[in-house]
Amino acid sequence: MENINKGFTRANHVGITVKNLEKSIDFYEALTGIKVSNIDEIGGQRMAKTQGLDDTKIKYANLHLDNLNIDILEYVEPESEKVTYKNNQISAMHLCFEVDNIDDAIQRLKKIGVNTEGEPITFQEEDGLKSGFGTSVAYFQDPDGTNLEIIAPQGPFKRKNS
Repeated sequence: MENINKGFTRANHVGITVKNLEKSIDFYEALTGIKVSNIDEIGGQRMAKTQGLDDTKIKYANLHLDNLNIDILEYVEPESEKVTYKNNQISAMHLCFEVDNIDDAIQRLKKIGVNTEGEPITFQEEDGLKSGFGTSVAYFQDPDGTNLEIIAPQGPFKRKNS
C-alpha cells in the first residue's frame, strides 16, 4: 500500500534571517539547550532564483528541536535589511516554543538575559475564550527582533502527540 502525504500535515523547519550568524547561534543554543547540528553556506544564481533574487550567498546553521528544525540564516549577498514586525501587523509571524511550566521557562529566559515583552498570562474565562483555560503564554524577541513566544498549553492548545 502506497503511503502518500496528500496534505501539508508536517512542518520541517522555520527559517529565521539574522544579522550575525555566530551571535544568533549562541542565542538559540542558550535558549533551547541544544547545539546546532550543521553550519554551512549555500549560494549562487540557482538558489537565488528559488527566492526571487538575482544572486545570493547565505551562511546558515541548522538546529534540530524534537518536533521542528530551525534554520538560522545570515544573508551575505544580498545583504539583509532590518525590518521590524509587531505581532498585530499583517504578514508578521512568530515562533512559539512549547514548555511544561511557564514560570520555569521565564526563569530560563532571565538566566540568558532575555526579558519578556510584558507579563505572562494564564488564559481565563475573562479573556473571551470558550476553552483552553489554564494555558499560559509570554512573548519575547531574539537579538534581531524576531517575535518569539512560549506556551504551556492546555485543552485545544495541546498538540495530539505532545
